[in-house]
Amino acid sequence: MPTTLPAKAMDAINGGLLAHLVTTNADGSPHVRCVWTHAEADALTIGSMGLDKRYVRNLQRDPRVAVSYQSGRIDDYGLAEYVVVEGNAVVTGPGGRELLNRLAKFYIGPDSDFLSDPAAGDGDLIRVTITKVGGIGDWLN
Repeated sequence: MPTTLPAKAMDAINGGLLAHLVTTNADGSPHVRCVWTHAEADALTIGSMGLDKRYVRNLQRDPRVAVSYQSGRIDDYGLAEYVVVEGNAVVTGPGGRELLNRLAKFYIGPDSDFLSDPAAGDGDLIRVTITKVGGIGDWLN
């Protein structure tokens, strides 16, 4: 399996595809949340507004994650195109609010800003180093 995202997949993700982030709870069960992401060839970046988020606590304990996206297209065989990225995540520091403000332009609209309680601070930046890429669709070529 490849360990980098093809350009078509990066373009689609950076165009505002909602991501499903899967982390592992302390009891071993999965925890899924929808998140906004920015994609690079070898990594995904996620903004979060606070360490009180369960997925942030989960990845601090166990950095393994899976992130899935659907393209919104159906292939010639009638299957929904998707990509699943596996990797290891780390909280790299503050900056979640800044990233979410940039991503709001794609997820909400070109004139939008991410709105959250200013008391929440700068938030957290999470970087997922990609270890595996799979799925179906021409966006993986």
